[in-house]
Amino acid sequence: MKKIALILFAVLISSVAYGQHHGGKHCDKELDKHPDISKIVSDLSATQKRKLDAVTKESRARVDELRKQQQSIHDSIHLFMDREGDQSRILFPLFDRETRLQNAISREMYTTKVRIDKILTKEQRQQLRQAKRNPNKR
Repeated sequence: MKKIALILFAVLISSVAYGQHHGGKHCDKELDKHPDISKIVSDLSATQKRKLDAVTKESRARVDELRKQQQSIHDSIHLFMDREGDQSRILFPLFDRETRLQNAISREMYTTKVRIDKILTKEQRQQLRQAKRNPNKR
C-alpha cells in the first residue's frame, strides 16, 4: 500500500512540475506573438518609436535573463524530484526561488507597460488597449 501511495505521489509531483515547466514556455510564446506596438498604433512620432524600441529592448533583455535563471531552477527542481528520498531541504528553497523569479518577471512586464503608457498619448493607449481586446482585428 505504501508503494502505491508513493508512486501516486511521485506522479502527482511530476505532473505539477511538468505543468509549471511547460506553462513558462506557453508564456514565452504568448509574449513573442504580440506584434510591435508601432504596428498597432498608427500615429507614433519618430521620438515615440525610438523610446518604445529602447524600453522594449531593455525589458526583453531583463526578462530573458530572468527566464534563463528560471529555466536553471526548473532543471534543478526536476533533477532533485527524480532522486530517491526526501529532498525537501533542497527543493523547498528552489521552489521559493522559482516563485521570486516569476514575481520579478511579472513586475518587469508591468513596469514596462507603465513605461510604455508614459510614452503614448491617451488616444494611443486607448488604441493599444482596443487592439489587445480584439487581437484578430489587427
